[in-house]
Amino acid sequence: MNKPINEVIDKIIKERDVSLEQIAGELGVSSMTVYRWRRGQATPKSRIVLRALTNYINQAPAVN
Repeated sequence: MNKPINEVIDKIIKERDVSLEQIAGELGVSSMTVYRWRRGQATPKSRIVLRALTNYINQAPAVN
């Protein structure tokens, strides 16, 4: 079962300590687009973006 996009984005933000702007940069979309996804105001239409988000989640955490 797939999680809603807003839950995926929240998970990334909490687990990776990243901003919407960082996620947007990784995905090649605007931060406003990611904001709308997070708020449930829009849904990504491309499987490529969904796959990229999944890959982002599965990356090893950055070492600070």
